[in-house]
Amino acid sequence: MAEIAPERMSTRAAFTDALPELAVRHDVLVVDTDTGSIKPTAEMDYVNVGIAENAAIGLAAGAERWGRRALVCTFAAFSVSRAYEFIKLDIAYPRRRICVVGTHGGASGGWLGPTHHSTEDLALMNALPHMRVVVPADAHQAVSLLEQCLKYDGPTYLRLGRKDSPVFGGLPEPELGIPQEVRPGQDIALVATGPELLATALEVADRLADEGYGAQVVNVHTVDPESADAVGRMLAKACRWVVTLEEAWTSGGMGAQVAAAIGHRGTPWLPLGVNGFLPAGTHASLLEESGLTTEAVLGRVLKFVTESQ
Repeated sequence: MAEIAPERMSTRAAFTDALPELAVRHDVLVVDTDTGSIKPTAEMDYVNVGIAENAAIGLAAGAERWGRRALVCTFAAFSVSRAYEFIKLDIAYPRRRICVVGTHGGASGGWLGPTHHSTEDLALMNALPHMRVVVPADAHQAVSLLEQCLKYDGPTYLRLGRKDSPVFGGLPEPELGIPQEVRPGQDIALVATGPELLATALEVADRLADEGYGAQVVNVHTVDPESADAVGRMLAKACRWVVTLEEAWTSGGMGAQVAAAIGHRGTPWLPLGVNGFLPAGTHASLLEESGLTTEAVLGRVLKFVTESQ
């Protein structure tokens, strides 16, 4: 059973540290857009095209066409806005073996404001056929899933946070496309994606136990229909309520995929995520404003359970 560890580390920092060795080992061309997230080494095949996301995607697609795996590092907000057409036509459509890394995912851009928040990326990237959307639960999973993306025979989108985020003890080794039950329970399923909301789900599960409810917690690190189907098969047979938690707009994101997978069961579903645009602020304050803190989620879950009985 997973638990929140005392230390914190950002998934972006874990990516930065791990990439040079992994890029060399797997012969990957690394294309940067002046993000400051890459520490190039002499051994690494690295190109920085500057703030030119479209060019970065085109360069990576051309290299892959001639046999090179590639990785493009961008801010998440810019990959799904400035470069979306190029990702759609140059990467997803021909199923290029390219990993698009989006940093500052969700509300982790904080004080940078709405221009740098990326709460639409899960829905937009998940809408692309062939694209696997990956959200590591913590820094440890970020390294493992990065390597799996670099080895995957097709396109991937790896969403990373900006600053320190929760780390978990007892979390199983991730496998691309396979959700993880990190706490058993029979009454309420809390299905979460991303470090902050997995931590919230575990804390809410503890509080629900005090209220007499057994809460199952599921970590969804791959956000797509195939993984959502696997979530449906993983949910406890006696589960009476499903709650999904994501640091993203709920329209078309992880929760919508899970709801589509379990809709035939008629299980009441509560989608929790970001509603609308967020102002500038700290990451913590933006999660609070979105009602994604432990206290807020607990209150909404208990209200939902009471009203749907």
